[in-house]
Amino acid sequence: MTTNQPNQPPPDQHQESFNHFAHVAGHVAGFLYILITWLFGPVKSVALWLAQQRFIQRYKAFVGSLPPALGLGLSLLCLSLLELSKIIVLLAYSKGGLLLAFLTTVLAKLSFGYWAHMTWHAARAKVIAAYPRVRAIDAWVGQQIAIIKSFRDRIITKITGASWYPAVQRFTTQVRQVAKSGIARFKAWWAHHQAGKKPSA
Repeated sequence: MTTNQPNQPPPDQHQESFNHFAHVAGHVAGFLYILITWLFGPVKSVALWLAQQRFIQRYKAFVGSLPPALGLGLSLLCLSLLELSKIIVLLAYSKGGLLLAFLTTVLAKLSFGYWAHMTWHAARAKVIAAYPRVRAIDAWVGQQIAIIKSFRDRIITKITGASWYPAVQRFTTQVRQVAKSGIARFKAWWAHHQAGKKPSA
């Protein structure tokens, strides 16, 4: 007496499904890399511009002058606000869909993310010198970032070697140039606006 075995797809079908998945995953990874590359230039330009502003420099000097306990507490507060931004992103997605959530994420990184990074960077020296556990955690985080960067570099090497990458790179370069031009115009407007606010002698 024989028992009915469930129909299973042949091995070739398994291989075809895996190849399809790998193909889709490769395109998704490529799209994300292109998107990050497109955003990296403008975001980095904004961060460099903010770092040169007087109120940012004063804030960093203020944080650097705080006692280690206060510096650590302020850094944790900024990190908690960064976590709060994730809830804001979810609310944006529920109200406006993927595009609004993406724009909210970018704005959160430029605001809460930049503020948290700047605060910790200013307080880090005193905090890790005063608290060995924080120093150990900071070293562990640095190791994890190094592992992620190594994985990222391998993915980038595969993507940049693809046949379609040069054409996409030319397009993203043009878009980044347009974005940088817009940022330059905004900087000029801001400088003019700040000059107009100065009291006349």
